Amino acid sequence: VPIESDHHECDSVDTHGCSRCNIMEPPTCCDIHSPSDFSSYETCVPKATRATQRSRLPKYTKDKYDYALETSLLDWCDEKTAAVYGWACLNDDGPVIMSDYTLDRIVDCAHHRKIETCQDLKRETGWMDSELYGDEVLSLIRRHAPPLPSVFISTPLGRGATSSITTPTVAPLPQLQLPATSSIANSGSPLPITRKRASRCSACGQEGHN
Repeated sequence: VPIESDHHECDSVDTHGCSRCNIMEPPTCCDIHSPSDFSSYETCVPKATRATQRSRLPKYTKDKYDYALETSLLDWCDEKTAAVYGWACLNDDGPVIMSDYTLDRIVDCAHHRKIETCQDLKRETGWMDSELYGDEVLSLIRRHAPPLPSVFISTPLGRGATSSITTPTVAPLPQLQLPATSSIANSGSPLPITRKRASRCSACGQEGHN
């Protein structure tokens, strides 16, 4: 049922009636009929980019290099928090410059050599101050990094190992000297014929049987 305006009842003198009670038709209906009139109210929300997947680290046992790096990071967090936010913040709230989770993650990644640049530090830990203080953290990681294993590994022989190894000696084979074919051909003499030695009997000494 359409709504009828009763603005003439409020003000019968004015031909237009009461301006407050008069139901006026809006100049714009809605965003469906007039979408261009609402273009200034549109909002563009950018799609959040997917975070880079960090490395999965296997379980390990901490060594002296890991504990040394952890101690240096704890000292650095105290000094940096006091320098940036003051001693009162350090005394009341602790080292707020870096959380305990981020510090443990740095030690784990440094053990597996996953952090080499500030971008690696940001990707592996998600620390918001990686670009601001990343170089200082990287210097601590390099300072307490364990030495790289040698690629070439040489195992020295034990004493007397060389003397126990004997090399068998092989006697040289006798060389058979044959006359040159050219000299025989020039001499015109026939080649010597070698005859097979006949068997001889051991009892009677006659040839032809054993």
